[in-house]
Amino acid sequence: MTISGDSKEYDLLKEMVKSSYNLEPHDYVLTCEIGVREGLGSKTMIEEIRNKYQGTYLHVGIDPYGDLSYSHYDYDISDTKDYTNKMREQLRKDFLDYPQFQLMNLTDQEFMKRYADGIPIYNKKSILCEKYTCVHFDGPHRTEDVIKQFVFFAQRVHRGSTFCFDDYPDYNMDLIQSIAKVFGFIPIKKGEYKCVMRKEYVN
Repeated sequence: MTISGDSKEYDLLKEMVKSSYNLEPHDYVLTCEIGVREGLGSKTMIEEIRNKYQGTYLHVGIDPYGDLSYSHYDYDISDTKDYTNKMREQLRKDFLDYPQFQLMNLTDQEFMKRYADGIPIYNKKSILCEKYTCVHFDGPHRTEDVIKQFVFFAQRVHRGSTFCFDDYPDYNMDLIQSIAKVFGFIPIKKGEYKCVMRKEYVN
């Protein structure tokens, strides 16, 4: 089964994972994609992490689907996007061979409220996963939404964690980079559509 995607520069997602470091001191690796859609972004991240790390690993995909109406860009009026429940069910079938994948069928705001303390996993012992190694921001592209997402995840990382921002020309990336600098993130790779940052110092 081929997993599709309609984003661009998936090679920079691979670069994001390869550029993360400081994995070994942790009992787990936790990665996340906001805006899963058909799943190619999550698939790319999972396969790269599996090549790099053999321990306990969880990848969280956040997407409500359900044909919700919302403003996707700063300049958008609210309308319905084609994120259907049928697409969600196909995604679940496509990821049967990826046990590390966990779909959170929630909006980004709902996820941040419910899982602010972390995500528990159970594998012979209980582990509360609360530090993210890689995050792909590919959900709502309004500057306000991306900032809220960034601040949430930037407070839940370790040194060496990496973030990738999709379609960054569509929002105020200069503002986001200035906020990211406060949290110890610096840009390490920038394409035409995606920008990768890494946490290099602790505040």
